[in-house]
Amino acid sequence: MDLSWLFAVAPTASVGQGTPYEAFGWAFLATASLLISAWIGSFTHPSKRITAVMLAFSAGLLISLLSYDLLEVAYETAGLVPALFGFFVGLCLFVLFNRLLQSRGVQRRCSVTHGGLRQESADDSAQTAGMSLVIGALIDGIPEAASIGISLLENRIVSLSVIISVAITNIPEGLASGAGLQRSGWRLKTILLMWGGVVLICSFTSLLSFVFLKGTGPILQGALIALAGGGVLAMTLQTVVPEAFEETHDMVSILGGSGFAIAFVLSRLLPH
Repeated sequence: MDLSWLFAVAPTASVGQGTPYEAFGWAFLATASLLISAWIGSFTHPSKRITAVMLAFSAGLLISLLSYDLLEVAYETAGLVPALFGFFVGLCLFVLFNRLLQSRGVQRRCSVTHGGLRQESADDSAQTAGMSLVIGALIDGIPEAASIGISLLENRIVSLSVIISVAITNIPEGLASGAGLQRSGWRLKTILLMWGGVVLICSFTSLLSFVFLKGTGPILQGALIALAGGGVLAMTLQTVVPEAFEETHDMVSILGGSGFAIAFVLSRLLPH
């Protein structure tokens, strides 16, 4: 039986590599919405309903991003087996780190009432809580940022649909955390410094992904793109969809489907 199709790599047209500066810049552009929306949320205090609607829409964007800009690219780069392997590794890693995070008192990271914190004892310090939230944001954001840097290994310009999708999906988390953390007594300066640090770390993740993977082969590159996709899907199913469903109920399907459709159209129409 011929199984060579499992490792076959679809032909793609390369338009030249990007640069480390572009890897950093594109990731910064995509994740800066997290900082901006946290600032806006700190004084607008959006309702649970508004945040849930945005989360439901974001869920569709993320699933489309996973399907057409991560797994598809991973398959075209490395073939089916490396793509599936990386995908399931990404799923498992997110589940593992998310469990560790929950054990530190962080859950419902898109909550407008407490900003993601679950402080069950007086011993929970603000420093520990803040560090846990940063770790949670990095678990969510690093796979997306890494995929931006990796995509520039073969393309001069990263897919605009990826940038738009990542930027939009960061907005509800930023709005909710800005409002919730301020309600929990955090100073605005501390909130902005924390999320600004997350944006910089994600941007450097994209840069480092580009630099360290530049000399590697397509199998490793494709597997890591798929790993990012697995992390994105796990985040969507465990963090985004449950919190969106609590307020939107059946509408989560319509809103999520709309986000998916828009991202799909963007992935077909915008330059890659």
